[in-house]
Amino acid sequence: MTGDHGAARTSGIVLEGQDIPVSELIRRARMVEKAGVDSVWLVQLPTIRDSASVLAALAVSTETVQLAAGVLPYYSRPPVVMAQTAATVDELSGGRFRLALGTGHRMIAEWSLGRKPGPPVAEMREYLGAVRDLLHDGEVNAAGDWYRAHALYSSPRRETQPVYLGAFGPKMLRLAGELADGIALWMCTPQYVHDVALPELRAGLRQAGRDPEGFPVTVMVPGMVSDDLETDREVLRKYLSTYARVPNYRRMYEASGFADEVHSSRIGDRLLDGVGVVGDEEQVRAGVARYHDAGADEVVLTPMASAHYDPVLLQRTAEALAG
Repeated sequence: MTGDHGAARTSGIVLEGQDIPVSELIRRARMVEKAGVDSVWLVQLPTIRDSASVLAALAVSTETVQLAAGVLPYYSRPPVVMAQTAATVDELSGGRFRLALGTGHRMIAEWSLGRKPGPPVAEMREYLGAVRDLLHDGEVNAAGDWYRAHALYSSPRRETQPVYLGAFGPKMLRLAGELADGIALWMCTPQYVHDVALPELRAGLRQAGRDPEGFPVTVMVPGMVSDDLETDREVLRKYLSTYARVPNYRRMYEASGFADEVHSSRIGDRLLDGVGVVGDEEQVRAGVARYHDAGADEVVLTPMASAHYDPVLLQRTAEALAG
């Protein structure tokens, strides 16, 4: 099957590993690979181990599943080092790695790393261009307002290794269309994907003279098979309430028709059902289909609550996705 713009429909799963050993992450990656999931993603949070290092371990511990970093904040590595990291993991995996870059959180960049970010779109334009140049051409010579990058990469590399941009705001979506090789959306509703994200993305593609057809669109959302809907939905409700206080996410949910719920003291069931994909196997498959129908080529679920702690539920989630 294909999405609105011609790419094959696929599905993936995020392995959250902040509170489990790396050995268990590797075991889970092998498990979901065997279940038939198309891709395994790792996130990067400021309080956990380096996800790129874990992805290198997964690269030599799995065989066929696609691997992806979603997303690595651009302030965490200079562009040359980011490209070297991506090329190395890709080589270890035999060409199965996708890098997704994002702006991350300004507070983390300043407080934790001591780096004061500049204008997000302007900085990301320079950063993304430098990373792609080194990965695709094997050489970069860039001297912008925010980044300087001069390097050769002489180790084996894949010239077509994709670099995605993690974004959902209109300006960053247009930038993805101009420069990136794919887009990774997070916590968007199907309506926002269809009505806002895709039109902005396609505008950027057209502006750059690129073909809007076939540009990969990944949507990442919380979701899992659950045997305890009441408890798991409450965990997701609290999770959503945290995001709803962040201005960018608040604006996105307002644009999706959930202004009343965002401004209330409690996230309602309508927004919960609009973003989360939680239930039995049939309900999970139906929730994933909503995102595919909205225009996503790949839907990636982040198992939470019980599915994170219970490997059996995680496997059932993976099998639902693969089915």
